Amino acid sequence: MFGFDLPDEITDAQKLTRDFVANELRPAEAEIDTISDPAEAYTSGKFKEILARSYEMGLHKLTVPEEEGGLGLPPFASYVILEELAAGGGGLASHLLVAPIGHFVIQMFGLAARHPRYKEYAEAFVEDAQGIHSGCWAITEPQVGSDIFTFGEKDIHFRTKASHEEAGSGVTVQRAEGGGFLVNGAKSAFVSNGWYADFILLMAAADADSDMSGTGVFLIPGDLDGISRGRPLDKLGLRALNQAEIYFDDVWVPDEMCIVPAGPMYRTLLEFIVTTGNTSVGLLAVGVARAAFEEALTHAKARAQGGRAIFEHQLVQMKLFDASRRLEASRLMLWKSAWLLTQGRPDLRLAFEARTMASEAVMQITSEMIQVFGGYGISKEYPVEKFYRDAKLLSIMDGTLDRVALSAAERL
Repeated sequence: MFGFDLPDEITDAQKLTRDFVANELRPAEAEIDTISDPAEAYTSGKFKEILARSYEMGLHKLTVPEEEGGLGLPPFASYVILEELAAGGGGLASHLLVAPIGHFVIQMFGLAARHPRYKEYAEAFVEDAQGIHSGCWAITEPQVGSDIFTFGEKDIHFRTKASHEEAGSGVTVQRAEGGGFLVNGAKSAFVSNGWYADFILLMAAADADSDMSGTGVFLIPGDLDGISRGRPLDKLGLRALNQAEIYFDDVWVPDEMCIVPAGPMYRTLLEFIVTTGNTSVGLLAVGVARAAFEEALTHAKARAQGGRAIFEHQLVQMKLFDASRRLEASRLMLWKSAWLLTQGRPDLRLAFEARTMASEAVMQITSEMIQVFGGYGISKEYPVEKFYRDAKLLSIMDGTLDRVALSAAERL
């Protein structure tokens, strides 16, 4: 029988995360947000300290089985915990969302036996208590963004190319015996965790004469010769999330690190990743919106105007009521999408619908909660102005809100 009661193991983890968020993560994110130079922010003691605490708690390995070094929580737990983290800090929550991607892909495809670097990384990741190891998804390019789902048009494809080279072909790069790929190109500054990650899930054109279906998927160490990073992006919100360009200059990738060759399986994997990504971005939005709502509700009950708490004024009550119902509706849709994912039945259109609802809600809620605060709402003394800045990025991350809505409409 279907119900909404979470198992005790998830609610226990949720409570622990709430305490951590209130006492450690939110203050850390607020401090990182104030550092004007992103490179300084992501090398700061505070950034390293909060990542270490997050990893020490096992927040990077929530659903990894206990026998493999993880916490062994049910898959749905990762979505519940993500909202809690985002309520404390949307930037750090985003970092912790993408950090496990390399390890996840190694487990999903059973890659540990395929190449020694995979086994080494999988073990190091689960044992990490310092926040050293993390992954990123390198897909968006300066000329390829929201059109990643445009199949059938030969002019639309990635410019980053993975050219297959046979052993002994004379290419002047150092490589192991056997064939492999020579990767050249660049991914845009919007690669989340791109500046920090030490493992990269890369999408590149492996069939130069094809459309997007000619994309190959590679999982590669970030320290391969020829890989470099741009400066981290200086942006409006989610400033605790590092984002940066990644450049590939004659990067030799062995055949074993091509996990999905060009062909129909690429589209299947892409849809799964995007379904998971949009569900997760929606929950980030719910977390940020919830934080703004809770701050405004507390303020409204404490702040007096006209001889009574402003919460007693109907206009303020209606703003808070509208925020509450938007939050509940968004969370329910996202939970359905997350539940289907955990059942092995991802629904891309539902994920798009849920994510757009949540992204619209976070923009509306954070704006209205600033109104509840009045003049205080635009002051950096109070956290709602930061939530408002973070909210804007959540209408763009993993696809602009408009493009995602159109993609959902096409699937009706």
